[in-house]
Amino acid sequence: MKLKQALQYLIIFAIGGIFMYFVFKGIEWKELSQKLKGANYYWIALGMFVGVISHWVRAWRATALYMPLGFTVTSLRSFYAVMVGYLVNYIIPRAGEVSRCAVLNKTDDLPVQKTLGTVITERIVDMAILVLILLLVFFMNAQLIVQYVNEQWQSRAGISPSGNKLLLAGMVLVAFVAGWFLLKKLAAHPIVMKIKQILTGFAEGLLSIRSVANPVLFIFQSMVIWLCYILMMYFCLFALNATSALTFYDTLVVFAIGTIGMIIPAPAAGAGTYHFAVMQSLMLFGVSESDGIAFATLVHGVQMIVLMAIGIVCCIPVFLLGKKKNA
Repeated sequence: MKLKQALQYLIIFAIGGIFMYFVFKGIEWKELSQKLKGANYYWIALGMFVGVISHWVRAWRATALYMPLGFTVTSLRSFYAVMVGYLVNYIIPRAGEVSRCAVLNKTDDLPVQKTLGTVITERIVDMAILVLILLLVFFMNAQLIVQYVNEQWQSRAGISPSGNKLLLAGMVLVAFVAGWFLLKKLAAHPIVMKIKQILTGFAEGLLSIRSVANPVLFIFQSMVIWLCYILMMYFCLFALNATSALTFYDTLVVFAIGTIGMIIPAPAAGAGTYHFAVMQSLMLFGVSESDGIAFATLVHGVQMIVLMAIGIVCCIPVFLLGKKKNA
């Protein structure tokens, strides 16, 4: 393992460890255990079922990206690749995409480099949808979020609400002015040029959707994937009494903030970061910190077990298909 890669993993595990420490510091483990035992697992099962549907749709959507490369992959084999990718991602952070491509190479002879390009396109489309959801949630709940931030700042720093607003306005103004000067000064800097390349690549990735046979179906599949993600969260909220009163509208906020926690690099697909984000988002709606931790632990834990179990099962046909192909 190269030093750079080792440092990356060290940072990822350190981030997860720090967040896990702050989330579970001072937790009453017996109380947490009782809450998990008292959960309604029928709702959790329904949520996980909807989650698996989203993964199937993701696999189905991916087949449309393989066709322009000259490969016809069945949805089932694509599903194997997606689930094995999730399995590996829980074991080795950020390695799921590469392993997914390796599975398709083993079962359908898809070149890994070309398949990685399709994964990047998928990620760009998903990121665009996530940004839209985050913007929608923020503008629909700006007052609630600002009020919560005010309360947190006031309780921790003893700053009055009016002082918070002035401080926030000042920070935005300073950030705007500083950003403007930095852009002018660093326009030709290699880092800025790299950011421009990334943004250009992002736009090209979105435009590459035009190469699929049915772009409308591709966009529809993408919307269904994210709707299933939201519904999974919504159904799981009914599992605990403390979160069962939240509405679908509230779920959007919890989902959006929780997804940010999943994106932050951490081991086991958001261990620690997801718990912290979901706990904080639930506190917006009056859910206690301990109940928020219980809910995040429940959803993250069950989802990890389900995805890893399906991933292990999917390894069997992948192995058999590879063996048959080599024979």
